[in-house]
Amino acid sequence: MPIDKTVSVLGFIAVAGGVARIAMTPAALIWGTDSPQELWAGLIACWLMAAGSLGLFMAQSSRTGVLGLGSALALAFSNMMTGCLVWSTMVHADPGAVAVLPAVNNALMLAGLVVFGIVSLRAGLLPRWASVLFFVWPLITFVPALSNYAAVMWGLSYVGLGWPVWRGTKERRAPVWSASHLIQ
Repeated sequence: MPIDKTVSVLGFIAVAGGVARIAMTPAALIWGTDSPQELWAGLIACWLMAAGSLGLFMAQSSRTGVLGLGSALALAFSNMMTGCLVWSTMVHADPGAVAVLPAVNNALMLAGLVVFGIVSLRAGLLPRWASVLFFVWPLITFVPALSNYAAVMWGLSYVGLGWPVWRGTKERRAPVWSASHLIQ
């Protein structure tokens, strides 16, 4: 399969993962937090977002470099770890068995979100609003009235970044904070 087609398929997977993540919110509001419906949506989202993160990197790899790769791998790995945590909740695993995993996962996810958001903004190929959501959704979790909607913002970030990758409609803006801006 040609690399462009692979990137497009991974972009579609990112969109599907974002939609699955968005589906967590109505499931939680209707059936309750940690309901089977919410957990299945979250588990599916984790799998898809892990693969989709790599497609988001590949679509802008020429402008994001090693930082983009490292942050995409951090996002992919932390999505896989989140999937493991969701699964452990689904099967009612012993909480002591995964005691340190949430802290490690949160640190890895936050680092991946911040760095990937910054390099995506700098690359100028994908929608800025979707990159900004990488910074917004973790903050929403601290606002009691909005915390139930953090999954929507998380999912929208992947839909917003994955859609142009899937459809092949990346923007061709000049990179933000590049040396060319200083010269002009």
